[in-house]
Amino acid sequence: MMKAIYGVFIAAGLAVGTYAASVPSIQALPSTVQGRPGTAVGWGLTLTYTAPGDWVLLNDSFFTGSPVYGTYKDYVVNEFIVAGPAPESSSVTVPFSSGTAGLGEFDINAKVPYTSVPGNIVVDYSIFSQDPNSPTFDPTSFVGSGQASAAVTVNIVPEPGTFALLLAAFSLLAFVIFAFEPYRSKC
Repeated sequence: MMKAIYGVFIAAGLAVGTYAASVPSIQALPSTVQGRPGTAVGWGLTLTYTAPGDWVLLNDSFFTGSPVYGTYKDYVVNEFIVAGPAPESSSVTVPFSSGTAGLGEFDINAKVPYTSVPGNIVVDYSIFSQDPNSPTFDPTSFVGSGQASAAVTVNIVPEPGTFALLLAAFSLLAFVIFAFEPYRSKC
C-alpha cells in the first residue's frame, strides 16, 4: 500500500515538473525604445510556446517600472493572441502599431528629466488543452495559468533643438570669454 502512495506522489511530482517546463516565452520587440517627453513609444512581441498538446492564450500585460515617468497602456487585453500546435503556430509575432497592436505602449509624461526607465512587461496567460480558436472550444479545457515577463527599457531623450540651443549658448559664452580676455589682464 505504501508503495502505491509513493508511486502516486512521484507521478504527481513528475506531472508538475513537466507542466512547469512548458512555460511560454515572451520577447518584447524591441527591448529598448526611446522617445521625447510628451510622446508615446511601444513594443511588439514574439510569443513562443512549444508544449505538444496545449495552447496558450495571452490575457493582459502590465509594466513594472517606475510610474513617475509615464503610464503604460496594455494592448494584449484587446487582442486574441494564441500559440500552440497545428492549426496554430508555436511562435507568434505581433509588431507594434500605435494604438492598436503589440504588447503595449508607454506614454512619456511631458515634464520629465532625460533618463532611462528600466522595467519588465509582465504578461498573464492561460493554458488550455483545446484550441481557443476552434468553434468547438470548451472553456473547461483550462489547464493552468501563469505569468511571463520581458525586460524592457524606455530611454527618454531631449528634443533635437535642445542640443542646438545648448551649443549656441556655450559658443556665445566662449566668444565672450575669449573676446574680453585682453581687457581682463589689464585690471
